[in-house]
Amino acid sequence: MWPKFYFNWLRKNSPTGSVEVYPEISDSYETNLPNVFVIGDLTGVPLLKMAAESGVQVWKYIPQLSNDHLDVVIIGSGPAGVSCAMEAKRLGKKYLVLESNLPFQTIQSYPNKKPIFAEPKNFITNSSIRIIDTVKEDLLKDLNKILNDNPIQIETNHRVVNIKKANVGYVLETESGSIFKTNAVVIAMGKSGDPKKLGIKGENEANVSYRLIDPKDTTGLSVVIVGGGDTAIESALLCAEFAKETTIIHRGKEFNKAKSDNIDLILELESQGKVNIIYESEVSEITSTSVLIKNQQSAKKIKADLVFIMIGTLPPIGFFKRVGIKLQNEKKVLDWVGLTGLVTFAMAAYFGKASFYGPSWFSFLASISAFVSTLSLICYSGILLAKKQTKFDLWKVLKICYFLFAFSYFLTVYFLSTYQQFHLFGKYPAFHYTFLYSLTILVFGIRRILVRKTQYIYYQTLTLIGVQVFFLFLLPELILPALGEFGYLGSENGFIRKEIFPSDSYWKAYGFILAWPLSMGVLYDGGITKFWLIYGLSFSFILIPLLVYHYGKGAYCGWICSCGGLAETLGDEYRQKMPHSKTAYKWEHSGQYILFLAATLTILKLIGVFGKSIYPNLELGENIADSVKWVYDIVVDIGLAGVVGVGFYFFYSGRVWCRMFCPLASLMHIYARFSQFRIFSDKKKCISCNICTKNCHQGIDVMGYASRGIAMDSVQCVRCSACVSLCPTDVLEFGKLKKEVIQYDKLEAKSRK
Repeated sequence: MWPKFYFNWLRKNSPTGSVEVYPEISDSYETNLPNVFVIGDLTGVPLLKMAAESGVQVWKYIPQLSNDHLDVVIIGSGPAGVSCAMEAKRLGKKYLVLESNLPFQTIQSYPNKKPIFAEPKNFITNSSIRIIDTVKEDLLKDLNKILNDNPIQIETNHRVVNIKKANVGYVLETESGSIFKTNAVVIAMGKSGDPKKLGIKGENEANVSYRLIDPKDTTGLSVVIVGGGDTAIESALLCAEFAKETTIIHRGKEFNKAKSDNIDLILELESQGKVNIIYESEVSEITSTSVLIKNQQSAKKIKADLVFIMIGTLPPIGFFKRVGIKLQNEKKVLDWVGLTGLVTFAMAAYFGKASFYGPSWFSFLASISAFVSTLSLICYSGILLAKKQTKFDLWKVLKICYFLFAFSYFLTVYFLSTYQQFHLFGKYPAFHYTFLYSLTILVFGIRRILVRKTQYIYYQTLTLIGVQVFFLFLLPELILPALGEFGYLGSENGFIRKEIFPSDSYWKAYGFILAWPLSMGVLYDGGITKFWLIYGLSFSFILIPLLVYHYGKGAYCGWICSCGGLAETLGDEYRQKMPHSKTAYKWEHSGQYILFLAATLTILKLIGVFGKSIYPNLELGENIADSVKWVYDIVVDIGLAGVVGVGFYFFYSGRVWCRMFCPLASLMHIYARFSQFRIFSDKKKCISCNICTKNCHQGIDVMGYASRGIAMDSVQCVRCSACVSLCPTDVLEFGKLKKEVIQYDKLEAKSRK
């Protein structure tokens, strides 16, 4: 096994948190069910002000249909649902709010005197509901006054249990048997699912609760609160005024997810002896009078008249599954069929374009893969049409048309070249694959610029398009061959045609951009010239280290590399699919093994090439390297970079190859260990919404850094800027740490919509 300390050194003790599961929604709040929308907390942003705003914004996407149905039924009457209803009333829509309890019930269940923070501070909402810094009781008073002054159509004690698709719109069924017909549905029930549980013995004891209503109920009692978030800390602050003793049990070393104001207050109470905090410990058993606490060193029992378990709540997963709303990263039959189609297409493409230079079985495998891919595409289309849930979306239509074009174009070119010896435009399939690759970056790059409106993304995407289209397509495939044909590259013995492109091998131009060991051919070449030896070594071991030192790994991965170019453009819509599981974190440095193998093969090759004239026996090392290199090409270049890297694009994000296997990325991980680049965070603004982590297609637990106020220095970061631009409270910012002095980037990465 690779030394464990080496991987720990690379990881720098990086946080490895997971992401919470929410409904999968588009930028227009729409779920996989047409005209069924989700707003409020269930979008993943736990802010009352943003929840109220989503109730207004969703009306931009709710269609206007003329029939006898309601225009919309709103499920839930929290700030989001009431805001949505008020906007419906203002617009003159036919609407109805269904509430399983009473308006603002979730806020009503907050502990008495719970502080309310109106974040983001500078955000101005268009909603009729105004949220200000206050406490629970005053907020409820203000909200109820707004509701009394502006009455809405609401029916309480109506719990929706099903949403059924009808010929027109939907039919909603409630627990009491009532039926409502509507053209659209807005789900604004909030994150009102079941509380998370510890799963330990005694959790069902009568002294265990999952929420605090009135802190006066703890008067004179010994109270234990399990958790380390704002809810747990705020409850402890309230209980400390009345309880005989208050103890917080937290499994972490510090309070990473809580607001800094709350942390300051609880630490002040601890210093006064009013609260006891036990870190790095977990409750293993609960009795009617005590709790058993364990840590790595010992176990002890403490008195507990009341136990409050406050480790969060789960979204109403059961409801979503029952009505057919897809959850984030949930894999269904359609997804597996799509995965099969894309993986087999990637096999057809990579083995197909390599078949003209490789063994004959490449062609057979490519042809079989093309056949399976076509069948999968037909099945995928059939399942999609059978669902009858597809809503017209111009971008989706254009995207599907483009994919069909690319799919049919390449397979046509491949089969004509393989079985009819007809090469379109006189070019082999590899040329056409590169053309499609470049066209894809161009098309989806334009889309990214139009959708992600920041300075950083604008210039980054233009650079990626320019590098790919010019340096990685036009130059090696068209410009250089044309210049050579017309004699503009000099004589055969000239420097250009002898040192840079020996034997008119214009494909070597890819080496200007694709460094070793991403492109092994830069240095692994039996006929390597002095130019490529010097350039290859300088590029990989001088230029790239300098770039990484000053700007992080993303200076290459996010601005230059063709793999990164496709990931940031085509993969932009799928960045949330990158897994954040423990297994994924274990796999993310697998490329170190590939890097070691690539280095070994290259060293053996170069020693053989330059040393066999002096010591003939050194040729043995070259022969061994060559015998292994063809396996490396199949497994790494075709299998992992091509089939896995492209095949899993819409399943596990476009950065699977970059994060897990790329040997050049693995080399840059070593360089990044010494980089000045950081993503700085303002801990006071962090609301632990997890949006930054969820949108990181490198699998970095960005929130783990931000919630602690630690500068993010993960070697995995590719400077895509998703975490910075999508943060709802502007917590994050690019910069450098130079001799303990922070220098923020001048190029704006934050969204200014």
